[in-house]
Amino acid sequence: MSNYKNYTSVNLIKEPEVFYLLENPFDRIVGVLGGVNQVGQIVNSDIDLITITRKGLPKSVVYSLCEVLDISMEKLSDLLHISHRTLQRKADDDLLAVSITEQLFVIAEVVSEGINVFNTLENFRSWLHSTPYIFNGQKPLDFLDTSYGAHYVKNILGRIAHGIPS
Repeated sequence: MSNYKNYTSVNLIKEPEVFYLLENPFDRIVGVLGGVNQVGQIVNSDIDLITITRKGLPKSVVYSLCEVLDISMEKLSDLLHISHRTLQRKADDDLLAVSITEQLFVIAEVVSEGINVFNTLENFRSWLHSTPYIFNGQKPLDFLDTSYGAHYVKNILGRIAHGIPS
């Protein structure tokens, strides 16, 4: 991926109109997670994502993602494969494990793509909480607990974006 020299710090929940105009995919991922202040550093490349993943994201980004997805902390705990109680015990500035941080970035990337396909967060949320036929009676949201599931959701979003019945 090319290296983006400029960045824009946007929080999707607080500034959705600005978020929809972002072209930098890294700004979009960070915006889903609450902005640069939440993530803790500017992200301009895949290397930055790897560096942050190794270090860990602060627990506070979990609140932002819960709000974006319109789900409870307990549901997000299930998607991240961490007990709800363990997540509750962490302080907001405690850093999360590598696997949890990685899954948060994967989910944020799916959200960014979904908003791009459905044009608004509300439209994407509606689809995410629905039960499209292609998901065999399950919600797309329920597939975000693994990288393979997230990849499947992204593939379906790509099909929708290209007008292929899904």
